[in-house]
Amino acid sequence: MSGTEDALRLDGVGKQFGTFTALHEAWLRVRPGEFVTLLGPSGCGKTTLLNLIAGFLEADAGEIFIGGKLVTQTPVWERDIGIVFQSYALFPHMDVARNVGYGLRARGVSRAEEAARVAEALAMVRLSSMAGRRPRQLSGGQQQRVALARALVIRPSLLLLDEPFSALDRNLRMEMQFELKEIQQKLGVTTIFVTHDQAEAMSMSDRIAVMSEGRILQLDTPEGVYRRPAHRFVAGFIGDATVLRGRLKGMDGVSAGVEAGGLTFSVPAAPLEGTAPGAEVDVFLRPEHLQPAEGEAGLAGTVVSRAYLGDRAELLVQTEGAGRVMLRVPGLAALERWPAGAPIRMAVGSAEPVAFPAG
Repeated sequence: MSGTEDALRLDGVGKQFGTFTALHEAWLRVRPGEFVTLLGPSGCGKTTLLNLIAGFLEADAGEIFIGGKLVTQTPVWERDIGIVFQSYALFPHMDVARNVGYGLRARGVSRAEEAARVAEALAMVRLSSMAGRRPRQLSGGQQQRVALARALVIRPSLLLLDEPFSALDRNLRMEMQFELKEIQQKLGVTTIFVTHDQAEAMSMSDRIAVMSEGRILQLDTPEGVYRRPAHRFVAGFIGDATVLRGRLKGMDGVSAGVEAGGLTFSVPAAPLEGTAPGAEVDVFLRPEHLQPAEGEAGLAGTVVSRAYLGDRAELLVQTEGAGRVMLRVPGLAALERWPAGAPIRMAVGSAEPVAFPAG
């Protein structure tokens, strides 16, 4: 594969089940060595898309290329992919080493080479001492490592991961996220990762494809989908957001002025293209878009409830005429200063929110 070829390319790939369209013309280009996450709620089409890439499902429209090679009609075992399933799918009657080496035996690799590559893969996932154990003798995290080693030992050009951490507890899940990303970067293997967990996608991905109702709505960096959502669904799905109804005051090049809740915001103009001044718009405010204000200026409200999150407190504030908003304040002192029922005023912070035509 040349350096200019895409590791994965989807050209208008679609899938229907009867009269139900599970995937609408997906277009996607993934660079070699890139970690791309398919992110969205249950039923959005992300697993369908992964299964089409793997070859478990047959596309009804479009073409799929892996490493520049057309594979739309190519069977799974000829696509040069490694797969880690949500259930891990380990063989209970085989020990760890035999599980990891299964794909090599299926490819006719010699016993000597299999032993060497299995040992290398187990060392990579820190399970060398577990080679002789059966899956039932392993913890969930260890089973996940075995499944990852089995997928990588065949040295695939493309690694596919279908919510591999969903069965793990929170702390182990975070540990495995770091381990997987470290291994992926070390090997430079192109990876497609499926999850519904936003934090997981934001922390691991080079780019994120946000999906809804069978469509890829935005493909961008984690910062891009969070700070510059291109679709109102993306703005509401990624992170925490409060929606304020406001009006468009006017546009000035790449920025637009919007008034909502008695405050004036500067927002990107692109999502409001074609919207007339004076029209109603929805402003998506994240907790960091507002900050406590002194004196009589700013948006007035009353603290309804609070959540202490260690390095910060999050205040739910009932405003006067703008509904409820979430305010993020650093430090423990915030809890003492603004207990439930306390009055508070808020001003627009330095971060820029985003607005869309009223839905």
